[in-house]
Amino acid sequence: MRYAFVNCDIYTGEQILYRNAIVINGDKIDSIVELDRVPRDLHVYDLRGVNIAPGFIDVQVNGGGGCLFSDNPAEECIQKMHEAHKRFGTTNFLPTLITSSGEKMLEAIETVGNTLEHSKYGVLGLHLEGPYINEKRAGVHDKKHIRRVSERELDTILSRGRGIVKILTVAPEIVTEPIVGKMREHGILVSAGHTDATYEQTSLFFGWGASAVTHLFNAMSAFNGREPGVVGASLDSAKTWAGIIVDGIHVHFSSVRICKKIKGDKLILVTDAMPPVGAQITSFKLGELEVMCADGKCTTKDGTLAGSALNMATAVRNCVHQVGIPLQEALRMASTYPAQLLGHSQRLGMIKPGYEANLVAFNNQLVVSGVVVRGKYESFS
Repeated sequence: MRYAFVNCDIYTGEQILYRNAIVINGDKIDSIVELDRVPRDLHVYDLRGVNIAPGFIDVQVNGGGGCLFSDNPAEECIQKMHEAHKRFGTTNFLPTLITSSGEKMLEAIETVGNTLEHSKYGVLGLHLEGPYINEKRAGVHDKKHIRRVSERELDTILSRGRGIVKILTVAPEIVTEPIVGKMREHGILVSAGHTDATYEQTSLFFGWGASAVTHLFNAMSAFNGREPGVVGASLDSAKTWAGIIVDGIHVHFSSVRICKKIKGDKLILVTDAMPPVGAQITSFKLGELEVMCADGKCTTKDGTLAGSALNMATAVRNCVHQVGIPLQEALRMASTYPAQLLGHSQRLGMIKPGYEANLVAFNNQLVVSGVVVRGKYESFS
């Protein structure tokens, strides 16, 4: 189907365009034209003055729509997550499996591989968060599944997960240079997380080719004067990406502002979302743990944070209203920069001719009114 969006302010990822139209052809963006150049025979959607931007890309989604991927790494769970998160502007994401058994990891790889093969649900690959992490920083990860790297297991994951596993979160102090090198050879982005590493260990880890930090500040050694830790190493590394959860719970808004000044375009938004996103539930099971959700906060009985109830639209809104980041830049943190991180900057994260037609429409209060996923427009208003 060929159609056009009119009467909208267009945030392309590079600039803001007014009094222009976006022409969609099939699952691609055909062109951006002035209003008087929209073909008269084209079907037109009047967006009535809202904004439109590249669809959000979330590289850390544990669940949504009442479903937890680590509990049920099946296609039906991915579909529920997709349906839940797209209402908040997320058109592409990485289902995330936290520390699990080898069998469940292979099950997740197979499921995500099938969705990739059939281009379903906006899935861009799998994020394995663990199991090669530090018990001291486990958080709600099941310690019975935390383990050292087995060459046999890793070879199985890498061979079965080739082209499927996109991010692997590990503790720098648990792995070695050959292990990181092997992961990188298979196209995996290696990220530091759930770690008690020192500044020196983390810097060495980045030198081995690791290039990111998973949910900056959370489940990692903190920054202080005598030991900068993982946080300090991340801030000190100009080439290293960092995901950050901007819900005001995981990270203070002032800390986000400081990090943005330092990291610039290497700071991206992630949700670390759990089943409550897009679902009317107040609790859920995480393995044997009962997780309670109230006021946007997910915690176990002892108060340990267990992911978030954050969605990407709220993360963008918080960046603008609470942190003071300009809207155009906050949108890039949710789309353009994650696309660059994943190596998809030539097809996602921008509104440009030839790019995939994955878009989000939202009003001036940053409430999502509709999305386009692979050229199919769905209005929520």
